Amino acid sequence: MAKRTRRTSSSGNGISLNKFAFWLVVAIGIAMLVSYSIRWIGGWLDWGGWITTLCSWVQTLCFILAMFVPVILSYRHARNKSTGWFIAWIIFAVLIVFGLVSALIALF
Repeated sequence: MAKRTRRTSSSGNGISLNKFAFWLVVAIGIAMLVSYSIRWIGGWLDWGGWITTLCSWVQTLCFILAMFVPVILSYRHARNKSTGWFIAWIIFAVLIVFGLVSALIALF
């Protein structure tokens, strides 16, 4: 019988994308929980409009971070496609980034 070998990534000892995605989801979940809690408490205490703006900014930032992992994973898939599909992926990725950045700018 042939000995089975385990495939390893070429990244060496660096952090894996799966591990990064896990901790990113944990951090985003905590940030969203804190943001929702502050917004809820702020509604009861009537702190003013700045708390709503702050919570909206935190939630938008969390969404932008959450989009980071799918874009990277989609790049890994898109680079193996034909040139037409890769160019289409670049166009769509730019549109996504533009939409996220414009949403973040609109909060200021």
